[in-house]
Amino acid sequence: MEKESLSQGQVERYVYIDFLRVAAILLMFIYHVNMVFVAEWDWHIKNNTQSNVLMEVNYWMAFFRMPLLFFVSGFISCILLEKLSNKAFIIQRFNRLIIPTAIWTFVLVAPQIYFERKLQGNDFTYLEFYKTFLQFNWWPNGNFHWLHLWFIPYLFLYNVISIPVFRFLQRFRGTAAHEAASLSTLLLIALFVVVAIIPYTILSVHYPVTYDLIHDYARHSQFIFFVFAGLLSYNYKQIMLTIEINRALIFRLAFASIITINIIRWNGMEPKNIWDNWLSHPLSWLYLALLNANSWLWVLAIIGYGKRYIKTGGKLLTYSNSAVYPFYILHQTVIVVVGYYVVQTRDDAAFKYAFLLIACFLISVSIYHWYIRPFKVLRFTFGAK
Repeated sequence: MEKESLSQGQVERYVYIDFLRVAAILLMFIYHVNMVFVAEWDWHIKNNTQSNVLMEVNYWMAFFRMPLLFFVSGFISCILLEKLSNKAFIIQRFNRLIIPTAIWTFVLVAPQIYFERKLQGNDFTYLEFYKTFLQFNWWPNGNFHWLHLWFIPYLFLYNVISIPVFRFLQRFRGTAAHEAASLSTLLLIALFVVVAIIPYTILSVHYPVTYDLIHDYARHSQFIFFVFAGLLSYNYKQIMLTIEINRALIFRLAFASIITINIIRWNGMEPKNIWDNWLSHPLSWLYLALLNANSWLWVLAIIGYGKRYIKTGGKLLTYSNSAVYPFYILHQTVIVVVGYYVVQTRDDAAFKYAFLLIACFLISVSIYHWYIRPFKVLRFTFGAK
């Protein structure tokens, strides 16, 4: 996610990866603004008038927004491992990922929980709240969490796990087996996806999402395979070419899968709604597998179209690559703080949404441009160069 220095040749070859990273973060920004207004789903700040349409948009984006980031991050980690030793890679990842998480959890995450509690009716000063934050009782029962920053320590863990996988693939390049595998790329991609969806399909019904890194077994089983897919795509150039060539087919499958899922949802035909002991029914597992497969299809379709059509970057992409990681760290706090005041007004919901979308984007970019970018110390704390 964060900007890395690439050689000129690498920039030319992988500009679509940088573009997709920026696009994924912007989608996440839109997703979190939407959360203020979506119907049925809970969030830190909620408007009194809510939208089922925005809920459906977020339901769709939820399938691929994080998997796409993990895929791209796995790909980019290979670029770093090409030029860094294992030790240097871990140090670099620690500086870029763990240090910002450790700092900004206490500075930027705490206000989000404070304003959430204020809307829930708690009447305390920020200092009184912060004392409860430092008790380290995990949210939502307590007041401590890393909220949207969860992605960063997860990525650090996956980066460390990726080291031996990348080194093995690095040694494997150019061998007869490597060349033979490239001849059946489409089949191997399909086989990899089938294997990848099995663990999450099984674990997702037993282990709810926790975002605490330690007990998030189901999510780990999903995200790590997207990281591995990024590793494989870097080391097997034929994989990206095959995805690009078959992008239209993959998109058709992705579109058909989300339509099928929504027909089932909208008509109350989800397995848990029609069978009492639904986990004992084979069709239940097929439906759960379809949900997971849908994530893979959208990620691969986006990668395929990105590789096909994103050929040049320019100054805007260069700037965006530098800004996107600090923007990610900042954006949700800005949304929650501004949203706290916006949702309490009597303005029309559409006006509130437009204002929140534009204002929070401009505020986040302005903070980066005027207060982070010019200062080396602040750039370091935000993991930016």
